[in-house]
Amino acid sequence: MQDEEEEDGLWPEHLPAVEAFIAVQDQWRVVAGFGGAFWLGLDHAACEASLRLAGIAVTPALWAELRVIETGVKAVLNGS
Repeated sequence: MQDEEEEDGLWPEHLPAVEAFIAVQDQWRVVAGFGGAFWLGLDHAACEASLRLAGIAVTPALWAELRVIETGVKAVLNGS
């Protein structure tokens, strides 16, 4: 039985970073070759434009959280 104080899901303080990632989730730099595709990371210039156009104010803290999400997603996409 799960402890009543423990909750599944997204902590509210992380919601802005997840919303920011959703706004830029299609801005990946990818290289493709005979071995398949390799995701390099998000195109930061394109992310800046996407976030601005989505009306999301980017603070250094939000950008840092977004980079953490990027690192995790990149590892999954590259099969790590």
